[in-house]
Amino acid sequence: MSSKPLIQKLEWDALERHRKNMEGQNISDFFEENLQRFDQFHIELDGLLFDYSKHRTTEKTLDLLISLATACGIEEARGGLFAGKPLNKIENRAALHPALRGSTEAGLHVGGEDITQFVETTLSRMEKLSGEIRSAGFTDIVHIGIGGSSLGSHMVCEALTPFANGPRIHFVSNMDGAHIAQTLQSLHRDNTFFIVASKTFSTAETLENLRAAQAWIGEARIAKHFLAVTANQKAARDFGILPDYTLPLRDWIGGRFSLWSSVGLPIVLSVGFENFKAFLAGARAADLHFKAAPLARNIPVIMAMLGIWYRNFWNMDSHAVLPYAQNLHSFLAWVRQIDMESNGKCVDLDGKRVNYHTGPLIFGQAGTDAQHEFFQSLHQGTAIIPADFIAALRPEHLLHDHNTKLLANALAQSQALMKGEKNEAEPHRNFEGNRPSSTILLDRLDPYRLGMLMALYEHKIFVQSVIWNINCFDQWGVELGKTLAKTLAADLAEGLSNPMSDSSTKELVRHISDRLRAR
Repeated sequence: MSSKPLIQKLEWDALERHRKNMEGQNISDFFEENLQRFDQFHIELDGLLFDYSKHRTTEKTLDLLISLATACGIEEARGGLFAGKPLNKIENRAALHPALRGSTEAGLHVGGEDITQFVETTLSRMEKLSGEIRSAGFTDIVHIGIGGSSLGSHMVCEALTPFANGPRIHFVSNMDGAHIAQTLQSLHRDNTFFIVASKTFSTAETLENLRAAQAWIGEARIAKHFLAVTANQKAARDFGILPDYTLPLRDWIGGRFSLWSSVGLPIVLSVGFENFKAFLAGARAADLHFKAAPLARNIPVIMAMLGIWYRNFWNMDSHAVLPYAQNLHSFLAWVRQIDMESNGKCVDLDGKRVNYHTGPLIFGQAGTDAQHEFFQSLHQGTAIIPADFIAALRPEHLLHDHNTKLLANALAQSQALMKGEKNEAEPHRNFEGNRPSSTILLDRLDPYRLGMLMALYEHKIFVQSVIWNINCFDQWGVELGKTLAKTLAADLAEGLSNPMSDSSTKELVRHISDRLRAR
């Protein structure tokens, strides 16, 4: 592995020269020159097909990208992930979310604790508690958390709606009181159970909503109607939550990678423990593929390196995620978090400002709605935006004709992005095509394939962080705003306590601005 900075590596220079030679070459031409292109540029993994044939890449491009990955030490980093090395070097922590899926090495200990034993014990407790809650007659579960303690579980519960066989699950995250007030409005106290998920039990938004839930249900019901998922079990006990109704977290479980842990209890309550086990098994299949497959035939590695190719060598600053599945309409929010919160960094592991681009802007929407929102820009806009199309071959409903047409739209749009159109009679209809995309096809959108899909994206993000030499397991940027908000809350409370005229509103804004500048 070369110790040179990224842009000084010989492999980086080779890719820059290759990029110049690729000018003017068209993806469509690659297919005409090589009728076996799809066969060469796709990978199948147990009910999932990854097609990367519609990219501005040749075999040489991919060879050069894999050489860069090797030079950046991706194989060593990959081994360190599964061996429990402290990859979060800033906080000196391991990132052991694969352990939650049973994918790490046997006998692994952190802080003297047997990780396998911890995971198995926690899963057993999740099965027991979910059974108790599901059999207790609760019709509604309100989950209180935010960010990694909420986004993933929320998305999975929505994605697996056809498999739901438990109580209704409601997620409350926003500090805006409208979120919890409107959620509780139609619920009955006797039939409602609360889960609060917060690693520290100190997250401002979560505590604010927790206090609102406490006031709504009444002190007398807390012991039988609340469960906590936290590493701060004392704070949960002080709130009144029983030890038997507290599930543990550990430092090595990162927030946005925590849905595989006890944070995923809402998933178990929604779809049942057996489906949750299938979900974990799918992620484990992706883990084993990432761990063992050669880099040149490794789905998350190829996903990551294609992203590097466009971000760093073609200066494309955005990436679209386009699930052609209504139940995956929240998938984008989850991908956006694990990508932009992980790799939205301008400082490397050595504390130096990077001199190359890192994480792209992630956006998208569920197809076919997306086609009527922003696809015009994907096809003819001045910015070229690589895209991921995600679809399921077999639906979980009986409207099979709908799914056939939905799948046809996904494949047609990726084809149109690649081919473009020439119209001499109506020049405004011309667009050049040559716009890259990947297609991910699932046999079904079931627990197993969903777990697999999500783990592949997680590993993609990790690979890119290794290439860019950044820490994908921290998020210091967002903390400053939180700190400032705490100090300003008292000022705002005083200023907003009385009805204000327009002039007093201006005075309040000016006062707060002065306080901010003073700090």
